Amino acid sequence: MNAMSYLPIVLRLLNKPAPEPLTREQFSKWLTGFIDGEGNFQVFLDGMRLRVAFRIRLHIDDIGVLHTIKAFIGGGSVTQSGSSCLYTLSDLRLLSTVLLPLLNEYKLFTTKWFDYLDFKSAVVFLLDNNSRVSGEGYKWALALIQGMNSTRSNFDYSLMPTIVINAYWLLGFIEGEGTFGFKNLSPYFQLGQHTRSLAVLTAISAYLSALPNGFNFTVNSPSIVVANTLNKRTSVSVLSIVNVDALFDTLLFFLISMPFQTRKGVDFYLWALGLYLHKFGYFYLSSGRSLLVAIASYINTGRYSTNLDKAPAPTGIEEVLATNLPVTLTPEMSHLALAQAFSRLVTSRLIYVYDMGILVEGSPFSTHGDALVAIGKPRTGAAVKRYIDTGKLYMGRYTFHSSPNTTDDQKL
Repeated sequence: MNAMSYLPIVLRLLNKPAPEPLTREQFSKWLTGFIDGEGNFQVFLDGMRLRVAFRIRLHIDDIGVLHTIKAFIGGGSVTQSGSSCLYTLSDLRLLSTVLLPLLNEYKLFTTKWFDYLDFKSAVVFLLDNNSRVSGEGYKWALALIQGMNSTRSNFDYSLMPTIVINAYWLLGFIEGEGTFGFKNLSPYFQLGQHTRSLAVLTAISAYLSALPNGFNFTVNSPSIVVANTLNKRTSVSVLSIVNVDALFDTLLFFLISMPFQTRKGVDFYLWALGLYLHKFGYFYLSSGRSLLVAIASYINTGRYSTNLDKAPAPTGIEEVLATNLPVTLTPEMSHLALAQAFSRLVTSRLIYVYDMGILVEGSPFSTHGDALVAIGKPRTGAAVKRYIDTGKLYMGRYTFHSSPNTTDDQKL
């Protein structure tokens, strides 16, 4: 299933036109953001000869965008191996007349900029000298190589350009580094970077926080609140947004007008549908929740052609969207208020517990606590709330459902 299968549905729901193709200038900005996320600058020695190569490696499903980049630059090669594909540019003429001028004008904002500067030094050297190096030239090349990419230890931040985020750079960066996902079926958006590039996350946070509300229906829509967290073990900083109203009213309407270049668009459009299910309350119906389980399982790694997860069918999506909702969202209503309104309609809160597909004795249970006690856990835990109707295994064996699992009616 490709992005175009879901895009018409999302555009109709949001009453938005199809995104316009990127102009050459816009694609230039997009490409620099994408390089900040996925590009790699390589300088290496082939015997006594100095070599350079610019590379972008992606999943095979995105080979199309590598061909687009190749056409934009005017050369290079696209190869594939197994489930990955690789764009490589080693031609000094194209490097010096296309790639370097591009990145000199539309600059990189992560610490990849340092690798680019070293790479550029090697390209300039090769333009003025024979590729064979010896003596001091060899020592210079070896020191350059040993101080790049993952082995870099010198970070002179005075060499970093001023970070001025633009929409197309951000789109490219999101396509490389962003995640549209669901945690326990709740939507989120996040970007992660090593703490050495914390400045770019800070700049992105400021940019996103200043975005206008694009959903004019909502009164007093909350501004985007960006959370920044640090994983001390990996030294990765993560920017995240989790508020449903802010995600829908602002971020979604910002990105829906942007033409995604990679299959990240599949993630985004399905995520947008899942977000719509939350915003308007379909999520609180069993059919809507089941659809969201399917969406959450499919996006990101599940959507790859090398993965066997089944894509949500557009016809099934349309069936859920055609359901009459018992609660109507009003302009003044927050997502929390909508959820509370749906909650008041629930007269029974039965929980069916399955152990590896077999119904646990005593099911259905009338409270979350009773369900937890039945499997030997403290009744004060939050596992049922987090796992119910998600289809995910708790402790590697238990699933929780608000209605019987008709695929297996055996009792434990």
